[in-house]
Amino acid sequence: MLDNETGTGDNPSIVEEFTEVIRRTAVTICAEQPDVPEPKELGDLDSFSMVQVLLDLENELGMKVLEELEGFDGGTFHEVAEHIAGIAERDGTSAEFTATVRRIVNG
Repeated sequence: MLDNETGTGDNPSIVEEFTEVIRRTAVTICAEQPDVPEPKELGDLDSFSMVQVLLDLENELGMKVLEELEGFDGGTFHEVAEHIAGIAERDGTSAEFTATVRRIVNG
């Protein structure tokens, strides 16, 4: 559910695109580990994989993500995408966030 509080109401497609970025990142990280199945959702990640995904996203986005997830209780890639988009909105960096996500998506 997109709303103006997350800052994604004007551009809901960016959350969808970012959801896919998170999913692909998680799949890639899990594929590098022996005997770790492909995650279908955020809840499928063990804590080690989750931290790796978040650190990778921090590097790609150039923003703090891990520290901003205190109290986050979502269980899907979409929910974490909305949450991170909301962080960018709150920090006044939505335009940069959108540009970076588009750069990642378009390679």
